[in-house]
Amino acid sequence: MTSLARNIVPAIIFVVLASISCSTSIRLLPPAGVTELRARAEAGVPGAQFNLGVMYAEGRGVPQDEAAAVYWYRLAADQGLAEAQFNLGGMYAEGRGVSQDGAVAARWYRLAAAQGYAREP
Repeated sequence: MTSLARNIVPAIIFVVLASISCSTSIRLLPPAGVTELRARAEAGVPGAQFNLGVMYAEGRGVPQDEAAAVYWYRLAADQGLAEAQFNLGGMYAEGRGVSQDGAVAARWYRLAAAQGYAREP
C-alpha cells in the first residue's frame, strides 16, 4: 500500500463514519436534546448552528422550516464552517427558504470548496 493510500483510506473511513454518526444523532435527538442544541447554537457554536439548520431543512425533530434552516446555516457559514457554506449555497441554488440566486449560491460553494469541501451540488 502506498503512502498516499495509507493516509487517504483512514480519512475516508473517518468521513463516512462521521457522516453516519451526525445524521443518526440528529434523527434520534430527543426534545431535551433539541433544547440543548438550540442553546449551544444561540451561544454561537458553529457545529450546533449547522446541525440545527439541517434539522430545520429536513424536518428532523423540529417542524420543517427552510427559512429557519437558512438562518442557522448562515450563522455557521459566516464563522467559516464549510459544510454550512455548502448547504447554504444549496439553499440559494434551489430557492429554498430564500429567493433563488445563482450568484450567491456560487459564492457560498466557492467558499466551501476553498476549504476543501467540494461536492456535487
